[in-house]
Amino acid sequence: MKSDKLLDIQIELGKVKKALDKLRCDKAGGTDKLFSRLLIKLKEVICYPVTKIISESLCTGIVPDDWKTANVTPIFKKGSRQRVENYRPVSLTSLIGKACETVIRDAILNHLDRHQLIVDSQYGFRKGGSCLGKLLQFLDAVTSGLDKNECIDVVYLDFAKAFDKVPHERLLDKVNKHGIGGRVWLWIKEWLSGRKQRVCINGRCSNWTSVTSGVPQG
Repeated sequence: MKSDKLLDIQIELGKVKKALDKLRCDKAGGTDKLFSRLLIKLKEVICYPVTKIISESLCTGIVPDDWKTANVTPIFKKGSRQRVENYRPVSLTSLIGKACETVIRDAILNHLDRHQLIVDSQYGFRKGGSCLGKLLQFLDAVTSGLDKNECIDVVYLDFAKAFDKVPHERLLDKVNKHGIGGRVWLWIKEWLSGRKQRVCINGRCSNWTSVTSGVPQG
């Protein structure tokens, strides 16, 4: 009988290999300076030791410091280039750390799907979901309502910097209430703790600053 809680994850060689196979050669490396082209060429050699490192990290609850630091690169969106709010910050973190995150994320998503903890109306951050898919569903509902002469009211909400402002304690409480505990919860807590980042532009970097809220965004 399967438990209703996700307390531990079996780190399998095949899953780590699958995560390494997804590396793209144009992906920038993190502060550990292990770049994607190197990792792609060596993935058959490093797959086993990376599996052992991830397994040990989960068992001990220790996340390497290199996985918790990020070089933030500002990407221009629109408007005046002189205004800081017109740039989107992208965190460049360790690619090995991302492989670990992928394996753990997949296990968490399987747990959430198995226990139907994510509503079907959520399209973001789900396999097979997209903004386009949600818009098509919305358009179908609106046009269907108009065909029936129904009144359609639409409310738009946009949370400014939503991912940057997530309080870690609240996030951990939410994770726990979704049946994620044991080693997995402790690992997530450690993964969120002691994070640091710096801004890098044209080869020059700012001083390190602590990250006390938000979740890393690649």
